[in-house]
Amino acid sequence: MEKEINIVKHLTGVKDDSRISTNETGWTSRVYIVDNGKFVFKFPRNEKFKKECIQEVAVLQLLKNHKFNASTPVLNWTVEDNSYFGFYGVEGKPLREVIRTISNEQKLDIGTQLGVFVKQLHGIKDYSDVKSQTLDEQATEYSRMYRKGRGSLDVIFGQSELMIIDDFFEHEVPKSMTGVSELVFCHGDLDYNNTLIDADNHVGIIDFGDAGLYDRSQDFRGMDDVALREAMIMAYGGGDIISRAASETTSKMIDVLNLIYCIESREAEASEYIERIKLRFFDKEL
Repeated sequence: MEKEINIVKHLTGVKDDSRISTNETGWTSRVYIVDNGKFVFKFPRNEKFKKECIQEVAVLQLLKNHKFNASTPVLNWTVEDNSYFGFYGVEGKPLREVIRTISNEQKLDIGTQLGVFVKQLHGIKDYSDVKSQTLDEQATEYSRMYRKGRGSLDVIFGQSELMIIDDFFEHEVPKSMTGVSELVFCHGDLDYNNTLIDADNHVGIIDFGDAGLYDRSQDFRGMDDVALREAMIMAYGGGDIISRAASETTSKMIDVLNLIYCIESREAEASEYIERIKLRFFDKEL
């Protein structure tokens, strides 16, 4: 880690350790954040995860060819062996930290900005060699991820509750994600953590590591606030472009998968997902 930090200091000219924070919670890479997001560097944890970094670098290079209403990272540092890459980041607070305290008017503003951004992103056509996943393939992957991590939920939920979640993944998830649809270029992991809000309520989008070709609903699944999501859908195009039912189903699914990840990685935010799952699956307040 010392070698990595020295690289960051050399490239940014920042010598003060207090201006550099490290995020080691990601599965694939260590992330160094300078001056609260002004500069960001990612170092893949091993050779296996270099491929994912190569993918993200390619996406960031693609984004430089397009203009968006929202702020996005700007790639600036790469090396031939793909041992790290760096970019000018996006400053602001994660939407996760403020979604419960902002006004309805702010939610409508943010949702509208997100809808315009996603429409712009989905219009990109000059991509090549990006990951691709159909709805059926996504449903299969999510069910596999749930089965693999289900045992970690035994300490949280009773057997009757787990049976409800089992039934949800066995029946509701495939039902809501089945069918042939047009695949478009998506962020792939657009949620409250990857949406930043600055002091002027301007939206920034980060973490394009999962970007690729998906059903267009992929970029609406992480937004479960009704007012914000409806504004997002209307700005995108309205009507039946995005299924509200499918969006709600997959949002619940993501809560469960995020809880499994938090338990296995011992992250503190697990309690938030437990609360949401109990409310949304069992209509229970903690």
